[in-house]
Amino acid sequence: MSTTHEEFNVELQDPTASGGVREIAWPLDHPRAVNDVLALMDSTWLSERTFARPTHYDIAVSVVCNIKCPFCPRQTFGPEIKSGFMKEEHFTPVAPHLQVSQRTGLYGLGEPFLNKKFFDFLAAAKAQGSYCMTSSHGMSLTSERIDQILDSGLDELCVSMDGANARTFGFLRNGADFDTVVANVTELLRRRNERKASRPRVHIACAISKYNVWQLTAMVKLAKRMGADKLAFSNLVLDFEEHAHASIVGTRVFRFNLDRAMKAAKRVGLECVYFFQMPFPNEAKVAPVPRPNTRYGCPSAWRQIIVERDGNLKPCCYLDVSLGNSMAAPMTEQFNSASAVALRRSFTKGEYGEKCRGCGQFMEISDEETRRILAEARDKIEKGNFSDAVRVQLRHVLEHYEELFRESCGVAAAITRTA
Repeated sequence: MSTTHEEFNVELQDPTASGGVREIAWPLDHPRAVNDVLALMDSTWLSERTFARPTHYDIAVSVVCNIKCPFCPRQTFGPEIKSGFMKEEHFTPVAPHLQVSQRTGLYGLGEPFLNKKFFDFLAAAKAQGSYCMTSSHGMSLTSERIDQILDSGLDELCVSMDGANARTFGFLRNGADFDTVVANVTELLRRRNERKASRPRVHIACAISKYNVWQLTAMVKLAKRMGADKLAFSNLVLDFEEHAHASIVGTRVFRFNLDRAMKAAKRVGLECVYFFQMPFPNEAKVAPVPRPNTRYGCPSAWRQIIVERDGNLKPCCYLDVSLGNSMAAPMTEQFNSASAVALRRSFTKGEYGEKCRGCGQFMEISDEETRRILAEARDKIEKGNFSDAVRVQLRHVLEHYEELFRESCGVAAAITRTA
């Protein structure tokens, strides 16, 4: 698969031109540095329009799987899941944009390595200089594929293992074999270390439920024994009320075992993290009460694009919001389409969607943090290796954000005085 660098153009608002807009061509030798600064300013969540291109891509290269995890949407939603592999014509238009991405995920609701085009897609993404990651249920890590992975430049591989013994694993990862997956992961890491290579970083993912909560410390020992670089815990995500019994997020037994596992990981020198996911994403939630000097936002809405296997572009897997299609208008237009701007406006105006409330990506940002971000952006602009013309334009964007921040502080102060 071949890809070409396209001319990077961005409409940068110039506050000195009475709200006028002018277009500049990005320098092709530093597009990522320019985009990183713009993305940093976007992360203040002050503007409904992004100046940066997406920095995080999740590309659904495979919606096909050959195991049947009982709580996976593939089982719970059944025929509603449109299975299949991404085709080249849906991936190719996205590839040039990856030259400014900070991270590209090649996976989907399935096993990525089942797609025969996977390594072609990976090579195209790596050709753009993107940090690339993927996931696997571990059964696909055959001897031949291990060599392909090690030769490919893949930066990170996540292997899902929700049980520390064959019985628990066999139930939660139905169709995968515990001993085979352990042997495959161990062999991959042995060969990687034999090459004295650092890529791919391999982390083990474990979704915590009532079925494996007492095995979290054993998961630490297993990950360490296989030689994994990291162990990532999360809570089980459930789509239907009849499965609610499987979730124990927030309970004492959950906290006790997670804390014990974290301490065990520290003792053996294994990186271990926990990230919260909405346990019941379809459940109605109450909107948070806005606090003074604080705004709410979502990193995904301002920085991420999900590319579904048919090229449909989305900001989030939980929202029924389409930004367009990879085969349609340029990515810059679609990232600032009416639906994308409306989603961000729901945050800037405090009109949070029902599915956004309580999500792990639903975050707050203080005025203090905003000042730090803007100061960091100014430092990067002045010290970055930019042409004078680009530096001037980046300063204009910064001035625009500083004005938006002053306006937001003024509004907050007025509300406080009125209250």
